[in-house]
Amino acid sequence: MKPYFDEQESIYSKLYDRTDEILEIVANAYIGRNPALPLEFRSFSREGFLKKNNGRYDMNLEEKLPEAKLGQYAYVFGLLWSNHDGWTDFGVSCYGPTAVYLNREILFKSDIHEEANPKVSKGIRAKLQKGWNSVCIKFVKTGSGFGGIFGTQHTKWNPMEFMSPFQERKGQAGWIYSDAMDADCFSEEHIPEYTGLEEQSGMVWHPGLSWDIEQMKLNPCTRIFGNTPHKVAYLWSELSHSSAGSKVCSLKGSSTGKLRVWLDGSEVFSGALKTSDMAEFKLEPGKHEVLVELCSSENGWEYGFDFIIDGENVALSIPRGVKGSREPWLYLGPFDKQLEESADSICSLYRLFEQGDSQYFWRVDRPDTWVRPYLDNTLFAKWNYPLGVTLYGLLQTGRFLQKQGILDYAVNHITECTRIYKYAKWDAEQYGYPSVNNQLVEMDMLDDCGSFGSAVLEAYSDSHDPHTPYLVEQIANHMEYKQERLEDGAFFRICLNSFQENTLWADDLYMSTPFLIRYYRLTGEAKYLDDAARQFNRFKKYLFIPEFKIMSHVYDFKHNKPTNVPWGRGNGWVFFSLSELLEVMPETHVEREELLTFYNELAVGYMALQGTSGLWHQVLTHPDSYEETSCTSMFVYGLSRGVRHGWIREDMKSKAVKAVNRGWEALTKYGIDRFGNVHGVCRGSGYSFTPEYYKVELNALTNDTHGIGIVLLAGIETGKLSKWLKQKN
Repeated sequence: MKPYFDEQESIYSKLYDRTDEILEIVANAYIGRNPALPLEFRSFSREGFLKKNNGRYDMNLEEKLPEAKLGQYAYVFGLLWSNHDGWTDFGVSCYGPTAVYLNREILFKSDIHEEANPKVSKGIRAKLQKGWNSVCIKFVKTGSGFGGIFGTQHTKWNPMEFMSPFQERKGQAGWIYSDAMDADCFSEEHIPEYTGLEEQSGMVWHPGLSWDIEQMKLNPCTRIFGNTPHKVAYLWSELSHSSAGSKVCSLKGSSTGKLRVWLDGSEVFSGALKTSDMAEFKLEPGKHEVLVELCSSENGWEYGFDFIIDGENVALSIPRGVKGSREPWLYLGPFDKQLEESADSICSLYRLFEQGDSQYFWRVDRPDTWVRPYLDNTLFAKWNYPLGVTLYGLLQTGRFLQKQGILDYAVNHITECTRIYKYAKWDAEQYGYPSVNNQLVEMDMLDDCGSFGSAVLEAYSDSHDPHTPYLVEQIANHMEYKQERLEDGAFFRICLNSFQENTLWADDLYMSTPFLIRYYRLTGEAKYLDDAARQFNRFKKYLFIPEFKIMSHVYDFKHNKPTNVPWGRGNGWVFFSLSELLEVMPETHVEREELLTFYNELAVGYMALQGTSGLWHQVLTHPDSYEETSCTSMFVYGLSRGVRHGWIREDMKSKAVKAVNRGWEALTKYGIDRFGNVHGVCRGSGYSFTPEYYKVELNALTNDTHGIGIVLLAGIETGKLSKWLKQKN
């Protein structure tokens, strides 16, 4: 087959067998492509469109525009960011006549069957351009309804968040929609640029940005929380002082209830503020965080205050760069009593605030408008199963090389996910579908939780993350009580009405057992280790191909037979995970000997099928299929550990050492280029009874996260084996 790059471009041609340096380059290349950028926080109006539990927006204009008449039109506009040019899949269901325009060009127009049946979901293939893409949807009200359901076709893997157009709404999340119009304002062929709609005469856009005249007469806490006596609210902002040198800043104003003010976490005022009072404190140049605790009196929220330097009000700005609001303050409450915690812990956008049975989050001074987190990064801070093994590889690389920066990066990615988990669950309840961590919050299959959950547990000794115990308990409960199992206890996939309905996948040994093993180590409860051990014996019953001593990818219960296609990475998941289990399993465990026999059977099968170059093939028994990097890495990993830990039979040990060294050298010659890019990684798969699907349709990608982490782990294990052999000899 054609090589992935010229031999001169390989990392081997530059570093040969200097494994530590190769690992550092691969890890740093990944980190450089995916910098540790935090979540974005944006304003979002509940008066806009919320999502359904399928991740698509419910644009029910019957509810939003109840006065609309039959035959009237309404328009919905949104912006979708794309990190690159490429294809995506939208899904649309119609309550009535619907037309979708992408970047001003018609993309979809409903027919009479779609317009009358909102249960019909139409998939739309669309090409996005790098940067902002404008989407306009034109709806007509008829007797069948008004509006539709629109969004991503692939909820878990490609959630979509649309942003509002118009300069005055810049940074605000969610769509905008027009009032009902008697006539079509735009021609069938031409939708204007959204920038040209801002001043379009006669068009009113929702959700509204401003309070009505009467509400504007009230102070912000009263119009946001209502005129509630004996409550507590928190106001958060940033003030800036740009003059040279420190200045005296004065707090002036009044409040009938008690007021407490913190500057950069230190309390600078406490008490009822009177007009005759003047609290003064020193302010250094730069930005400073201000938190105000405000208690309402018998008459409700009565207050007003300013920060003054040299007789002028100090400029205030919205904290932490929250987007989509021009107002400088965020608001939290109303609580029944004060929060008994530090100002620094209150000034957080990563937590949900709880008091009694109530939960609270930050809001802005606009009608029914809240702050929500969004993730614009391609990979950093995302939660999905291939990233679980990527982060595992980075964690171990940081430890192995004693490179704290690599270790910190992986831990930061993981904790960015864990600390927002409780909020994300609440977010899903409030808005129909979470804006972050969607796979974890949905959690209805092993892909959603096991791989990344294993990485969370692996990082725990370094992260000491207080959110980890609660989160991993939810995953363990899912696996124990909710995940589908066969009568014998084996994990399988019900997945009704999907292509994978009633199937058992080799992949799921990795999606479950490494987590169960680590949860056993965390809790000391043997039932989790026992469950992991039983899974291997049960999966072997369904998937083992005895003539080759390897595994079929999938068992399909619809046909009551395995596919008998030995996909490389599917086998890699099995061998990798079995090595993880054997490492922690006590010598006295009742199933250990049977699993050691299974390990050696697989080792024999895999070593017999290693390709002439040292790499293994995409379909293990088909030398004409392409040489695949991720499965090669997992076989190197599993064989190396088998030698070091003494699992492999003595008569196979030298052959295994040779296979490991050949495999790693081949990875550095043919799979990793001199810039640390990882090539030849099979993309995420479905399954098939024909090898051609795996050989042709499952093409190889560069820097796919299914391969980077396991390449790092293979290099680590090769390095450990080399040192072990030198010490032994």
